[in-house]
Amino acid sequence: MNYFYDLENGRRIEIRNEGIQTFVSFGSKSPGQQQSQGSGFGIGAWLKEPSLFRRGEELVLEIHTKQGSRFLRVDGNQVRPVDGQPGLGNAERLSLEKTSEETGMKPMEPMKPMEPMKPMTPMKPMRPMGA
Repeated sequence: MNYFYDLENGRRIEIRNEGIQTFVSFGSKSPGQQQSQGSGFGIGAWLKEPSLFRRGEELVLEIHTKQGSRFLRVDGNQVRPVDGQPGLGNAERLSLEKTSEETGMKPMEPMKPMEPMKPMTPMKPMRPMGA
């Protein structure tokens, strides 16, 4: 199952789980723009739907796993794991919406290394000018 939250600036944050990987991506709400960028985190399989909180200008995602709650800090387009539990006492709990369709793009797989170039053939000696 995928979850999303529409941000104020016409963008959308999308969260999904595949095995132990949690993917967080940002996209556009408008159907004409399909740009997306995202990050993946190996924090464990979900036990239940994630929770999203607003703390000032940043968002905090709580992912519920067998190993306990794991937290991700969302600041602009940056997503970073949080060590320990962030203070959520004054945070506003936001409602994530469910979707069965995958709207975000998966992060790209690393590229394979390039093949080494073949050595160039040496240049032929030049003839002297005027000869």
